[in-house]
Amino acid sequence: MSNIKSKKVLLLVVTIMGVFLVLFGVSYAYFTAMATSDEQKVQSGVLSLTYDSGQDIFLENAFPGEESEAGIHQFAIENTGTLDATYYMYLDNITLKKGETNAQSENLKWKLYKANESYVEQEEIANGNFSDGNNTIEMNTDIAIEPSEKQYYILKIWLQETGALQNEDQGLIFSGQVVATTEKKAVNKSLANLMKQEAVLDNITSTYVTSPTGIDFSQISSDTNGKGLYTLHGTESNPNPIMYYRGDVENNNVKFANFCWKIVRTTETGGVKLIYNGEPNESGQCMNTTGSSTMLPDSTFNASYNDNAYVGYMYGTTGSSSYEETHANTNDSTIKGIIDSWYEENMTKYTNQLEDTVWCNDRSVVSDSTYSGTGAGTEATGYGARNRLYVNRTPTLECVNENDRFTVSEENGNGALTYPVALLTADEIAYAGGVRLKGNSSYYLYTGNYWWSLSPYSFDGSLAYVFRVSSTGNLDYNGVNSARGVRPAVSLRPGVKVTSEGDGTMENPYIVVE
Repeated sequence: MSNIKSKKVLLLVVTIMGVFLVLFGVSYAYFTAMATSDEQKVQSGVLSLTYDSGQDIFLENAFPGEESEAGIHQFAIENTGTLDATYYMYLDNITLKKGETNAQSENLKWKLYKANESYVEQEEIANGNFSDGNNTIEMNTDIAIEPSEKQYYILKIWLQETGALQNEDQGLIFSGQVVATTEKKAVNKSLANLMKQEAVLDNITSTYVTSPTGIDFSQISSDTNGKGLYTLHGTESNPNPIMYYRGDVENNNVKFANFCWKIVRTTETGGVKLIYNGEPNESGQCMNTTGSSTMLPDSTFNASYNDNAYVGYMYGTTGSSSYEETHANTNDSTIKGIIDSWYEENMTKYTNQLEDTVWCNDRSVVSDSTYSGTGAGTEATGYGARNRLYVNRTPTLECVNENDRFTVSEENGNGALTYPVALLTADEIAYAGGVRLKGNSSYYLYTGNYWWSLSPYSFDGSLAYVFRVSSTGNLDYNGVNSARGVRPAVSLRPGVKVTSEGDGTMENPYIVVE
């Protein structure tokens, strides 16, 4: 069909305008718009597009409700040429804001129906929401049309009632267009929203989880104990549910800042946390699976080791008699210096695409029959992750001490970092499939090499220990003076988009839009 004029693009259609206004004293918003256009016809190439209900959608005082209360727009597409054609439809030029800030809404819904010539609804073609904010929406249409054929459509947009307060939908301002083209558009998509489509809860039976209570974190990942993308139970109702990859997955590869990365999880704010996985090959593929190509050169966690202070990503005064002085964030660890230097050399121009998420160097003290120290000086002390992952086998993403919440800004943490980069925690590795003293060569964090986590294990009175992943994939610990691999981790800011070309495989990784 390369010889038809219809390959030119633009057939547009509909302009959808609306404003969500807050009613005084009422928690709901309502949606209103002005209908200003009469019936219109747009001609381009061999296609013409007719708008029987005018160019603008009209919705007046539409409280959250059901599809039956949606604003309706009717339009038709006719092939006025002599050859068969194929066209595609998009919601494009979208502006969705709350005040001056770009916004998104899962509760603002749309549906596209095929209709007959009297605009009686026939079959549903596509549906979705505006959770991708201002990003173009591909309406999943690939429609053939014969010469002289005329096809009729109904588009509905409404604010869905959720049964709960919908304060997040108040004050939204929305506008957009429906566009029909004879050339398929490249549509960038939100990475977090792409992930959400395949996530399942982790505390139920599912395709790769046979236990009725969900994943058992005392056992490694497997085809019966987790393989895929999971939603962390307890967060499923949050505005940004936490999703994490587990096991032998093949679709969590990302190319960003000229490096290859593995997606680990999403954050509480909707960001996407990544771990370094080397450099792409000459074809732009992310094929590194094992060995030194997946990490930076080996380094000690701290060159010194004979004090509780050295379990810290940053540390305070050695030989101190107080916890506070020992674990003050005064001095950089050896590994932090390595990571910061790498970031400064390679990543500073990409900082605006990263979020200032929390990196948890959990130095909370847990006393038991083995360790009863307070974390000061040379007292034999056990730390929080040891208790969770060695004793109880129950990982968490909580970080109890503000002093251990490493961030650049003091708004959400300790403000001690220079750059938004650090290491994965042992808990994040446990969610991915690692277990202490259990080898696992079948999860995406396995490299066949040793590499460091961010989580302290203990100080035994003479040597400080931090969790690491071993050459067999098990989650264990080493003295901080051991030389192990370094795998920096960063977190893409909420709403970061990837191009339409990638699918997350090693051969075709997601590519972050720069």
